[in-house]
Amino acid sequence: MSLGTVLDHLLPLARALRNDKVSEDGGDPSLLFNTIVEAGYLVAAADGTVDAHELTTLKRAVLVLTEDDVSVSELDELVADFVDLRKTLGEDDRCRVVGRVLQSHHAAEEGLSLAAAIAYASNGLDANELKVLEKIAVHAGQSIASVAAIASQVRDELSRRSIPG
Repeated sequence: MSLGTVLDHLLPLARALRNDKVSEDGGDPSLLFNTIVEAGYLVAAADGTVDAHELTTLKRAVLVLTEDDVSVSELDELVADFVDLRKTLGEDDRCRVVGRVLQSHHAAEEGLSLAAAIAYASNGLDANELKVLEKIAVHAGQSIASVAAIASQVRDELSRRSIPG
């Protein structure tokens, strides 16, 4: 999927979250939204740094999903929170938490799709990024095969289309 296709896929969920309509399990809509975005951040940070292209793509994704309802300063704070959580609690713990939230809201595919798209936005999905994607997936109750299928679908679509600027 192109980033646009991934975001199109996520828009109905994002709109439902903004309208406080979450899955039948209930819960905090902002938690699920932030968790989906954090999945993208964790994969981007898998090599120890989030490069400018990954960060720009992640922020652009948030702006599209919120229909520009998030200020730049709020977006910067969100990313800073992800940085702090990863640094303080560690990658493994954050992958576990993110995966469990995705699972409890039946949103694993959405989180994994966005994360894969962010990874492919800059130099493709490398081994470290794939490892983090798999960690999140396992905690979300997904198989490694499902990760491979999502990653392949994202890669194939991105190879056919450029990421919108």
